[in-house]
Amino acid sequence: MKIYIRLLFAFLALGLLAAAVVGVLYVWGNMVAPKQEIAAEIEAIRKRPKIKIDHGEKVYQEAVRFIAAGDQGAGVKRLHELMVLYKESGRYGEAKRVIGEINIDRLLSKEPAPGKSDYIVQSGDALTRIARKAKTTIGYIIEVNGRMGSGLHRGDQLIVSKLEFSVLVNLGEKTITLSNAEGKFFKDYPLAGHRLPSNTPSSFDTEIASLVVSTGARLVPVGTSKYIAADKELRTKRRGAPLRAVTDDTEKNKYLTGFFLARADIEELAIIIRPGTKVHVRK
Repeated sequence: MKIYIRLLFAFLALGLLAAAVVGVLYVWGNMVAPKQEIAAEIEAIRKRPKIKIDHGEKVYQEAVRFIAAGDQGAGVKRLHELMVLYKESGRYGEAKRVIGEINIDRLLSKEPAPGKSDYIVQSGDALTRIARKAKTTIGYIIEVNGRMGSGLHRGDQLIVSKLEFSVLVNLGEKTITLSNAEGKFFKDYPLAGHRLPSNTPSSFDTEIASLVVSTGARLVPVGTSKYIAADKELRTKRRGAPLRAVTDDTEKNKYLTGFFLARADIEELAIIIRPGTKVHVRK
């Protein structure tokens, strides 16, 4: 009798063990395993390379279509929107380049544009006087009108433009940025390098004092035949901090101070930057 009782308890124990195993397998198969699979899938998704959507691309393409259709104003407006709204866009730098090229082309063309006007030459007028009255530069008058100082006559009609810019020298980004009177981006220029006197702070404000034009040995009078080809330097009121062109003279470069740009860029700045223009240097 005792043997039967023991066998009964053994069968009961086996039954309970089997039930426990079945329960464990059920819980594992229906609750634990699915959760682990979901967690593994989520982790795999997280590790996938993220596809970054460039929202500025669409705006850039719209701007390109406007420009291709001849509506530069609308194109530039869209590019400005890209610069404001999508600074992380891969098209940000290209937008700045296109805006700058269009802006400078419109400014230096004979086509009508905001800020441009006609000036009628009066008796006793000279390029210096006209530039001062019209708040423009001698270089601008020469470039746009193709007229030298000796060729002016009373009654001549000149295209002039009120040139009001501010200059930001960004030492960290190595750029010189022009903004118009409304503070809107106009054009960027790459900064080739800079060297300043030892006592100069890393950030400061100053303004353009004058344009110095020379052949290296002597100063060149404005409006003369040598003016266009001569070297140009935009001096600021802060000593030792002019905007000047990079030279090929290695020995001479050792002693020069200032902010260095490509010669073509300095030539362009000399045309559109006039004395009194604010200059902000930031590290």
